[in-house]
Amino acid sequence: MSDLLIGRLIKELRKKKNITMVDFAKRIKISQPSLSKIESGRQEVSFSLLESICHEFGITRSHFFQMLERDSIYHQTSSALNFEEPVDANKEIEHKIGELVSKMTFEQKKALFTFLFSSSKE
Repeated sequence: MSDLLIGRLIKELRKKKNITMVDFAKRIKISQPSLSKIESGRQEVSFSLLESICHEFGITRSHFFQMLERDSIYHQTSSALNFEEPVDANKEIEHKIGELVSKMTFEQKKALFTFLFSSSKE
């Protein structure tokens, strides 16, 4: 995982909790400039620091990495799409999905249908 995605997730979680950068840095016992470097992806996060960060957010490291993986997939997908205008984004996504499905084998399409149908029941 990239330091940039890790930093973005930490910043997102911090902002959701309405915690200032200064306050959060104090809570995890680092300087505000260090937190700034982490959130901007210019500094690595040590394992022990990640433990403190997760503790402050009330999540496990496992949950943090699950969120990170979700964000990684989202950023990879969104960077492949052109989101200049919101209206065009929907059309662009539909177009890309259509391209992907058109390249699938019949068995892959059946599996996708089964997955989508089963997840819509929940």
